[in-house]
Amino acid sequence: MVDQDVREQQLWAIDDTEEAVDEVERRKPYQNYLDAELGLRNHWYPALFGQELREGGTRGEMLLGERIYFKRAGGAVYAVEDRCRHRGAAFSAKPECYSQNTITCWLHGFTFDVRDGKLVQVITEPGSGAIGKINLKSYPVEERNGVVFVFIGDMDPPPPLAGDVQPKFWNPGLKFHPLMRHRINANWRISAENGYDAGHIYAHRNSAIVTELNIPLPLGTFSPKKEGVVVYDEEGPSPKGVVKLQGKDVQVWSADVEDQTVVAANIDDLDNPPEEGADIDVGLFMPCGLEVDWFPMPGMIHFEWYVPIDETSHMYIITQSKYCETEEEERAFHEECENWLGPLVWKQPNGQTDYPGDGPTWGFNNFDSFGREQLEHVYAKEDWWQEERLYRPDYIIVRWRMLVAKHMRGIQKRGALKRGNWANTDGWSPDGKGYSPRRAPGHW
Repeated sequence: MVDQDVREQQLWAIDDTEEAVDEVERRKPYQNYLDAELGLRNHWYPALFGQELREGGTRGEMLLGERIYFKRAGGAVYAVEDRCRHRGAAFSAKPECYSQNTITCWLHGFTFDVRDGKLVQVITEPGSGAIGKINLKSYPVEERNGVVFVFIGDMDPPPPLAGDVQPKFWNPGLKFHPLMRHRINANWRISAENGYDAGHIYAHRNSAIVTELNIPLPLGTFSPKKEGVVVYDEEGPSPKGVVKLQGKDVQVWSADVEDQTVVAANIDDLDNPPEEGADIDVGLFMPCGLEVDWFPMPGMIHFEWYVPIDETSHMYIITQSKYCETEEEERAFHEECENWLGPLVWKQPNGQTDYPGDGPTWGFNNFDSFGREQLEHVYAKEDWWQEERLYRPDYIIVRWRMLVAKHMRGIQKRGALKRGNWANTDGWSPDGKGYSPRRAPGHW
């Protein structure tokens, strides 16, 4: 461990980001990160939006390969494993609840207290001797700012939630508007890196949000020196993340390809490009959350997460926020999100007709979903974690990888849990529809 710390210090002493990327790419000192295909164990993850669970409501979700059953009882949300300890039937396949605090297995009537997972009754053998001997695995749950978080791991008690959430999520005065949850067929690491990737804004140059808001959007940005990136890695419960700072980047406004000049969006005079464009502070925080200042508009903060479902898919979650001082301002903010800003960021996939990423039928972040799924094959099947060739703008990516490799509390693995294994479902699901919120109430 001492040798690893020394090597890390040597790497990050390199001031030139291109030199640092070359050295990290050669050594690849982040094997733990490469092993974390299924996610990071012993961390908190967002599971759903609070408004998706009415009082008494239940739903099944899969996080990090674990099938989890949620219920709201007495206003609070609780979570237990979604399989009866008797014969393993999934509660979510046919929900049954006879009281506020219980769930009942539809097959033999085993009834558990959802608050702690204890067996309290067996309907087919009242007063059964199994009572007091059998219990479900229960999960710590906290609901904050309209998001339901669940702890996946074995630590008892779990670490504080605040250490696993983007720091500005707690800023006083912020009001939150849950925008979307959508399953994406790509590994969570691909999506986390894509969301943070400073070079991928090139792919967004013709998006509707850029044209409608008339934002000068660079073709790309990068930090030439390490001072343009701040790493939050203090020991203890505070959030761990990497932040690319506004104003420290080189912004690329044009590039020549043979006799053609590619020009950034909304640039009228290449000889006098704007001193500042859409160059904003962006931070990626463990275990899988992005924080974007002033997006999609000044005064707003954009939060998104890439929650592992299994090895090849993740739940993409977005909530928008804005500083509001009055109830009237908050109402206007929600209306703005519903009718204008929200659709610019995300539109429900429904046969978009424009060229991928371009035009009004694509939300800005829909195109990220498209791009991530395009990368999944080579990383999953063609060893692209080893074959990739990085460049200077990837400095923030390699810093992220090394941060996670050093500070993760564990690696989620199949067959390595203290009690009970979670096998890959390979397309199976209790109701034949999959663990997908696409079928949930509303527009999720």
